[in-house]
Amino acid sequence: MESESPSRSPQTEKLFLWASFILFCTVLALTVSTYGEDTARLEAIRATERQKEQAYTVLERTREQTDRYINRFGSDQEFVRDQARERMGVAEPGEIVIRLDGSAATTVPRAPARPAAAPAR
Repeated sequence: MESESPSRSPQTEKLFLWASFILFCTVLALTVSTYGEDTARLEAIRATERQKEQAYTVLERTREQTDRYINRFGSDQEFVRDQARERMGVAEPGEIVIRLDGSAATTVPRAPARPAAAPAR
C-alpha cells in the first residue's frame, strides 16, 4: 500500500502565502506600535529621573550648607555670640541694646473708628 502524497493546488498555495503575509504584517505592526509606546514610556521615566536627580542635588546642597552651619556653631564662638545677639536679643553684661524695627517706624496709627450715627425716626 502506497500512500499518495497529496499535492497542493495553486489556489491553496496562494491562500497559504497570503495568510502568511497577513500574519507577518500583523506581527510587524504590533511590534512597531509596542516599540513606540515603550519608547515614549522610557522617555517619560528618564524625564522623571532627571527631575528627581535635580531635587536630590538641591537637597544635598542644602544638607551641606546645614552641616557647615552646624559645624560653625560648634567651633566658632564669635559666630554663636553674633547669632544670639541677632536672633534672641542677648547682650553682654554692661551693653545697652537698642532695637529699631523698620516696620514700626513706617506704620501710621489709625484713628479710632467712630460709632455709626443712629438713623433718625
